[in-house]
Amino acid sequence: MKRFKRHGHESQRDKHKQDLYQFNKTVEHGFPHQPSALGFSPSLELLAIGTRSGAIKLYGAPGVEFMGLHDENAAVTQVHFLPNQVELVTLLDDNSLHMWTLRAHTSMSELLEIGRFTLSGPPGAPPSVTRVTAVLAHSSGELLLLGTEGGHVFVVEVPGFRELEENNISVEDVQKRIPEDYVGRRNLECVETLHENPLNPRQVLIGYTRGLMVLWDLDRQRPIQHFLGTQVPYTCSVIASLINSVQFNSSLFNAVFVTWGNMILKRQVAKHQMATHLNCTALRPWPINGGQNFAPDPPQRDLLLTGHEDGTVRFWDASGVCLYPMYKLSTAGAFLTDADPNDNMNQGSEGEWPPFRKVGCFDPYSDDPRLGIQKIHLCKYSGYLTVAGTAGQILVLELNDEAAEQTVEATVVDLLQGQEGFRWKGQARLDVREEPVLFPPGFQPFALVQCQPPAVVTAIALHSEWKMVAFGTSHGFGLYDYHQRNKILVKCTLNPSDQMALEGPLSRVKSIKKSLRQSFRRIRRSRVSMRKHHTNNALQEINNRLVAEALQEMELAPVQRKIEARSSDDSFTGLVRTLYFADTFVSDSSHSTPSLWAGTNGGAVFAHVLRVPSLERRAEDPVVAHAAKEIQLMHRAPVVGLVVLDGKGAPLPEPLEVAHDLARSPEMHGSHHLLVVSEEQLKLFTLPKVSSKSKLKLTAVDGSRVRRVGVAWFGSRTDEQLESSLVVLTNQGELHVISLPSIKMMVHYPCIRREDVSGIASCVFTKYGQGFYLMSPSEFERFSLSTRWVVEPRCLVEAPLQMRPKNPSSPIHRDQPDGVPTEHRLMEHALLNDESEYMRISS
Repeated sequence: MKRFKRHGHESQRDKHKQDLYQFNKTVEHGFPHQPSALGFSPSLELLAIGTRSGAIKLYGAPGVEFMGLHDENAAVTQVHFLPNQVELVTLLDDNSLHMWTLRAHTSMSELLEIGRFTLSGPPGAPPSVTRVTAVLAHSSGELLLLGTEGGHVFVVEVPGFRELEENNISVEDVQKRIPEDYVGRRNLECVETLHENPLNPRQVLIGYTRGLMVLWDLDRQRPIQHFLGTQVPYTCSVIASLINSVQFNSSLFNAVFVTWGNMILKRQVAKHQMATHLNCTALRPWPINGGQNFAPDPPQRDLLLTGHEDGTVRFWDASGVCLYPMYKLSTAGAFLTDADPNDNMNQGSEGEWPPFRKVGCFDPYSDDPRLGIQKIHLCKYSGYLTVAGTAGQILVLELNDEAAEQTVEATVVDLLQGQEGFRWKGQARLDVREEPVLFPPGFQPFALVQCQPPAVVTAIALHSEWKMVAFGTSHGFGLYDYHQRNKILVKCTLNPSDQMALEGPLSRVKSIKKSLRQSFRRIRRSRVSMRKHHTNNALQEINNRLVAEALQEMELAPVQRKIEARSSDDSFTGLVRTLYFADTFVSDSSHSTPSLWAGTNGGAVFAHVLRVPSLERRAEDPVVAHAAKEIQLMHRAPVVGLVVLDGKGAPLPEPLEVAHDLARSPEMHGSHHLLVVSEEQLKLFTLPKVSSKSKLKLTAVDGSRVRRVGVAWFGSRTDEQLESSLVVLTNQGELHVISLPSIKMMVHYPCIRREDVSGIASCVFTKYGQGFYLMSPSEFERFSLSTRWVVEPRCLVEAPLQMRPKNPSSPIHRDQPDGVPTEHRLMEHALLNDESEYMRISS
């Protein structure tokens, strides 16, 4: 029976939601993907970049950024600012022109499209007549000159986009004024470029593909002078400027976002800023410095970490609108890799001629793919960092102000635990350097865990207070004590029927028997569901009629869709999706103990109790782990998140967070709860009995699966009190905010296109309701779910003080019949022909 909504406190609840939650896409970090056009305004000191996807982005002083998007799905081919104004014009490859303006509102500017225009030729004319190839924004700020593929030049009045037909320059008018032998020998073809005479704005230089240039008088509607290809000092066709598409060589595999404040990384930031200041190649002022940044100072210092396929981890200051690079960490130095330029340098046999030696590596794509960073976990309080890679390697690093030469101690962990009948078919592990390595100041590796088989690391967790690292792959999970440098726990989660887990990420071989078996299972399940559908067809029609009648009278609560059970034979059921440390009640309700929780792709949750020695005995006594609990979800959906709630329903604080007075101590007197987040539902269990208390199924469109989950704290602008919530991203690209501990749906918003698989997979959440995802290989989209913490551009761009001419149509000089003084005519002729001619005239 369907549940009906209660309208008792709906208005108060809705107001509470509005005070806490608000979705905004705030800023795009990075370099525009696939740039196709470039424009610059010397008066505004702004740079404009157009892209193939139809985006237009403006950049000024740090923090001054504007973004716009054309409605048409067409590439931007040209961008032109109107001189001394806050307007610009874009040309798309569909031949449409668009006018944009930076409109000020409440002392803030906003980029808005205010008009669009497409040239229309005479009836029956070919498309080349109006196909725009060159654009000139006249200095008067009132005219656009549009050169076309057919050789014509159209004059358009702006900002209204009104064509001034009487001022157009036809190709026939130009051909009448040049020698007949030139016209008979070749066509003028398209207009390649248009330039205004800097000495007389009423004269325009037109350049054609065949090399002809014509100086045209706009007032008298006739050419003043023409220059054939043989008269130009360097005989060639007019060449249009090109902008090549720019892409990053390294795609981002993983990202981590932390708030670091004025803590352990402040030393590295200060050193970086000092080095940058001392190294600044600049005698001239930076030209892109327009606009005013009115964004308030960030309330906290935010740090974004990105892992790359070449084994590097990059640190970015993400506190404000600008994403500043701070530090790059390379993990390749700890290994002997295929990309090592010093590898096999002197292995040639003596007496061989010629004595070839490897002296370097040029190919930027030759990085060993096994170095790729998959997972990152940073403890901002202790300065410990752990990174995990593609070949089963987990590095533990510590922040050090000085360079150090040291050996990385390696520990091999066999996750198969000697099981017979399994043979790894994937990649080989990376070889560790046995000799000491000199590591520069920064994060320096001191311990390495190598999983065997060397599969991709799918989950890691760092607990710097207990000095332990947990890691997981498609074969199982383990626990490593980096204080005593030994392994504590190894658990194999591999399903005996799962052959896919043995092939590795670089193998594309799939068992035919496995494929056939899965296909027959799908057919059988579909036939069973069809029989049930026909049996209940009549009853369903009656229910639908009753529901339709009820909907006319009252509002119904969302219907929770049915969750289908998954087969235990599905591929990668043993893959570890999440790891979680918690100090909670596992064995009994009177004593809390450290514990490690692991969730797998097959819907299983494993809990192990840890006995951690006291601080005085930590270096001598070993850490002991033993199995305590095991949960198997009935629907066997992958477990993507685990959270323990304290006696007040709040998530447990991070390690060392309480010790630094940045969080209150967890409530240990009330009963704790374990929240298990699977791809299908959220389920709350009581501890230590592990009995089901409540659950929430997804109510989105059929096919939704939870892809990302994180705990966030929300607060209103007026109240200092914070509330914890769960933020969920689905494979449909939708964001859901769920209350804790009641696990009720609060709000949901569309965020990412569901076709954007890489964007959904790369999404990370911050502690205070913000998030990042890759919108292209070189750009991050930043969004906020909070009304309190929003990082967005707040800037103003004003028109220059100098005003445009009062009467731009009046000629500047009338000394000569064409309105140009003799000395100016001589200078123009010399500059357009030969520098030696100008030197002769001036002398």
